[in-house]
Amino acid sequence: MKFKTVGNPNGPKILLIHPMFATSECFVNLVEYLKEDYFVITPTLDGHDINENSIFLSVEDEGNKVLAYLKDNSIKELDFMLGTSLGAIIAFEIYKRNEIRINKVYLDGGPFFKFGALLQKVAAKKFCNICSEVRQNPQKAINKIERLFKGLGNEMCEVACHITEESIKNLAHACYSFTLPNLKPVEQKSVVFLYGTKEPARFCIFRLRKYKYSRIIKKNGFSHCGYLLSYPKEYAEMLKENTQ
Repeated sequence: MKFKTVGNPNGPKILLIHPMFATSECFVNLVEYLKEDYFVITPTLDGHDINENSIFLSVEDEGNKVLAYLKDNSIKELDFMLGTSLGAIIAFEIYKRNEIRINKVYLDGGPFFKFGALLQKVAAKKFCNICSEVRQNPQKAINKIERLFKGLGNEMCEVACHITEESIKNLAHACYSFTLPNLKPVEQKSVVFLYGTKEPARFCIFRLRKYKYSRIIKKNGFSHCGYLLSYPKEYAEMLKENTQ
């Protein structure tokens, strides 16, 4: 796992965790609107860095590495943490451990489902098929992904060509086997769930209603991570406003 930092070293610390088939570079537009006020930390998850031969093992393993980095760099508090899609699951894992102070955690498009082994295998097969399509017809795949994830077509295709079958199997398990933690009311108040009304992950909202003191934001007309990718400036203002 590699970490990239940018912004004001004297400002509040924030952590951004990217979705599957992406890297920390997916936040480049968002970071432009955060770097003056914050010290921004963006890891690239194992299995996703095209310049290293790492394997994504588990949500727990990724959480361990992020927390180790923060502790090694004497970071004891985050003003906020943002996780998107797969990153939302990892961010929730980090938050629930309560090992450092996190004032606010935003979980965007997190697929907080709990499926059985058969459905996890189906998901892994689907992810493998995506990678095969990318390798067979890269330009067609780029165009397709670009329509779904504005600005990420090239990046996601590069990752899909690089990622291993072992990582994909583990990613499928990570995305569809998450056990929602029990949070105290005061802990729930620091959590914001965000979903577009056109994304499949929104169907897990019913599971999240157990967090009576958390906030659920629904962005009308947006697909998976669509609000972040289409309106990074507005998204940054939302993060700042809801953190204060």
